[in-house]
Amino acid sequence: MHDFRAHFDLDPDLAYLNSGTQSIAPRRVAEAVTRHARAYERNPTAELIAVWSKLWQVQTELGHFLGARPEDLFLRPNVTAAMNALVLGMPLQPGAEILIGDTEYGAVHHIARFRSEMDGHPLRVFHIPTRAGDAAGFTEQSLVDRVVDALSPQTGMVILSHVMTGSGLQIPVGPISRELRKRNVLFVVDGAHATGALDMNFADFQHLDFYAGNLHKWLMGPKGTGFAWVHPRHQDALVPRHAGWTTYDVRAPHEFFAPGHPFAQRHLEASCIDFAPYLACSDAFAFWRELGADPIRARQKALRDCARTEMQTRLGWECLTPESAELSGPLLSFEVPERLQTLGFGLLTELLSRDQVQVGVSQLQGRWVLRLSPQIYNTESEIQRGVRAIAALANG
Repeated sequence: MHDFRAHFDLDPDLAYLNSGTQSIAPRRVAEAVTRHARAYERNPTAELIAVWSKLWQVQTELGHFLGARPEDLFLRPNVTAAMNALVLGMPLQPGAEILIGDTEYGAVHHIARFRSEMDGHPLRVFHIPTRAGDAAGFTEQSLVDRVVDALSPQTGMVILSHVMTGSGLQIPVGPISRELRKRNVLFVVDGAHATGALDMNFADFQHLDFYAGNLHKWLMGPKGTGFAWVHPRHQDALVPRHAGWTTYDVRAPHEFFAPGHPFAQRHLEASCIDFAPYLACSDAFAFWRELGADPIRARQKALRDCARTEMQTRLGWECLTPESAELSGPLLSFEVPERLQTLGFGLLTELLSRDQVQVGVSQLQGRWVLRLSPQIYNTESEIQRGVRAIAALANG
């Protein structure tokens, strides 16, 4: 088996089991961020002129990784920024309804609420079962049917996560997008927990409208890197929610970014920012090419299976993440027992301070859940150590 851990600088005292928030980046990626930042400081003016063609090269590499045309993408520092650009920037008919599931990430729900209040679009939330007993009967088709049944004649936009941050449920994006396309309803997908973890090819998403993703979670890219993808049929309509050098006409040096592709140029953040994380994405893509996507994802799955087994054997906590490979994302979510619900976010801080175990916690439909999201730098013994710490806290 490949020694994945050899590629990371790890704290030997810490069991880091929360890649669903942020993964630890490979050593070469972290070093690349520093290298690009130091190179920039040698002559910031010259580097600012030269950086636009370098950014376009990174976006081209990202497109190759996703199976997408680079001219259909734009870079953002995280998925929240990308979702803001998509949800706030796409025109809707007056009075059109925004529909969102009740398992969505809180920040994305706030984006939908903000658009609703800003432009007078009704916001409606529909229920997605999460308890194992309720969700056990889920199939891809039943999830499609649930979304379609939730539509109303006024629905103009649906917002859903590819993988639910609180439950780990993976939705069938392709089939849902086909049904929404038939009904002329826009579909915006938050892919924060999908990029890297799932084998995606955007060439298969011809019915999808908008997609946003992070590169610093399962792709293990630099912190502060994300993207948005927009189907060509919507590119003329999407309004940038910022203005600057590329809003109207593009001149040197910005013309070296995405030459001949006005959509990509118009959505470029053409200002003085920290370019080092974006430039270091090339090293993240190289890491995946050299180690292989299949071995990486196979190891992610083996660790996830280990975590599920350990939690159910040692604690018996209810796992909210489906076992089906088609419906399960890369993270595992467990409902916190009633006696620990009052701890809330304190579950995270207690486990870290007492046991040097880093987990994730989240609220899902008003209840606290504990998330385990091991990554290729973890070991089965670290997972066992983490579960023992959770058991000790639960029994203490």
